[in-house]
Amino acid sequence: MKTVIAERYKKYSDYINSIPSLFSTNTGEVLKDKRNSVRRLEHDGLTFIAKRYKRVNWIQSIIYTHFRRTKAKRAFLFADEFRKRGVSSPRAVAYMEEYEHGRFTVGYFVYEESKGKEVFQELVNKEDFDRKLTDAVIDYIVLMHSHGVLHGDLNSANFLYTTDADGNYHFDMIDTNRSHFCDGWPTDKQCLENLKRFTHRRDLYEYVVRGYARRRGWDEEETVRKAVALLDKFENRKKLRL
Repeated sequence: MKTVIAERYKKYSDYINSIPSLFSTNTGEVLKDKRNSVRRLEHDGLTFIAKRYKRVNWIQSIIYTHFRRTKAKRAFLFADEFRKRGVSSPRAVAYMEEYEHGRFTVGYFVYEESKGKEVFQELVNKEDFDRKLTDAVIDYIVLMHSHGVLHGDLNSANFLYTTDADGNYHFDMIDTNRSHFCDGWPTDKQCLENLKRFTHRRDLYEYVVRGYARRRGWDEEETVRKAVALLDKFENRKKLRL
């Protein structure tokens, strides 16, 4: 087992090293148990979120052992990269990599829990979505892009938000391991491609695209036309894989 722990959490190293074994017990609260498993864990007054990624297949094990950083390692590194670029993300605690016969098999990523709620619940799941919150989300997407951050899965579920006493929204970005970074703004094409994963709900999607185009000084109708075509293509590709 390879374990890397962020400096500020090394005093909890004994507990952190035990986290992989906790997935085979009833320890903690199970938040998700599908392709990946996610648990909420309490320790010494802190709340950790621990994510165990799906075991890789034989070909993937070769790729991740020799050629590419694991999802767990990328999640750990990218959480800090987001913060360095002025985009909030929960603090990375540690990542772990299991190996069998010298080949990578399973990864774990641990981070401090964000107290935010999913944007998805307030926008996608409600008949009349919250436009004030949506506008704040659009502003944050523009900020991310202006800081050279292309979130790898810009799904509304990966925006966690809190509201301060003045009614201002604050966001934490999660599930960042597939993200990309650049110096300055990404290309217009990259930015528009990035938006297509935000939601499959068309009225919300078009509202976000229009708002984004307005903030960038783009032609709204032309941008919506291109964005809808991208979403259609994305959804059709997903259907073909089913």
